[in-house]
Amino acid sequence: MKPFVALLLAVLTPWSAAQAWSRPGHMVTAAIAYDELSAQDRRVIDRIVALAEKHPDRGAFEVAVGRATGDERGRRLFLELARWPDDARGSIHDHPTWHYWSRPIVDKSSPPPQVPKDVPQGSANEAFALNLSVASDSRAAAGERAVALAWIFHLVGDMHQPLHSVSQVSKRFPEGDRGGSLQFVLDPVDKAPVSLHWYWDDRVSRDGEPELALKNAEDLMRRVPRTQFMLQPFRSAAEFSEWAKESYQLGDAVAYGPELRASDAAKTAPEQSKSYLDQSLEVAEQRLTLAGYRLTEVLRWVFRNER
Repeated sequence: MKPFVALLLAVLTPWSAAQAWSRPGHMVTAAIAYDELSAQDRRVIDRIVALAEKHPDRGAFEVAVGRATGDERGRRLFLELARWPDDARGSIHDHPTWHYWSRPIVDKSSPPPQVPKDVPQGSANEAFALNLSVASDSRAAAGERAVALAWIFHLVGDMHQPLHSVSQVSKRFPEGDRGGSLQFVLDPVDKAPVSLHWYWDDRVSRDGEPELALKNAEDLMRRVPRTQFMLQPFRSAAEFSEWAKESYQLGDAVAYGPELRASDAAKTAPEQSKSYLDQSLEVAEQRLTLAGYRLTEVLRWVFRNER
């Protein structure tokens, strides 16, 4: 990793790694939180599992859990909570603008005629505060709390994906490229064109099998340990905007950094340099893992007054 990016990550970590992360990525963040809470605070797991059993979208959760029982059932409920807002797309539970909170950056090599004051921003910040309030209200209906918990699981992951906090404006995209959704690169795995946004979503984990999500979580926790970050207990919804600022800086420095090669047409999507592939993987792994650790702290806060 280049010295500037390494320094940026080092500076950002004391602050407490369209959809953000593919569904498997969201499952990994949930698996990290489950493992941490299982070892340190089973009370929180028990409360979350009891509420997840009351989630109103029963079909999605029954499919996810299958015939699993005991600890395995609890893990699978955690994984489904994290991915459910994506599974619910197009349904009555869908909130498309809740997944991002973007601000513009200018492509200095091709600035637009006029820099917009804003780009389609999304409402992830407000959504997080709303769902945090509902999930932590012991007087709220169990089903409402379960839905709010699913969004908390998901939004913590969303806001750690750099392209959910930034949209590039340029001559080609004077109103923004929708967090990389309008620019294309070649997938390094199958060499097919994908949007820059999807490239980042899919960078760490691609397989949605629960067993692989758990394995990936264990691997990331070993290689990117909690001690690497100066984490503090979660205290308020205001911290969410700080996570967005971190992602914005990494989006500017790395995702849209000088190593990026992209096209506005899928058919001319270019390959990325080894440097960009390596940097993006390292940043994505750190952000995804950090999201899991921070989710642990948020969940502890949600149930801090319940015994």
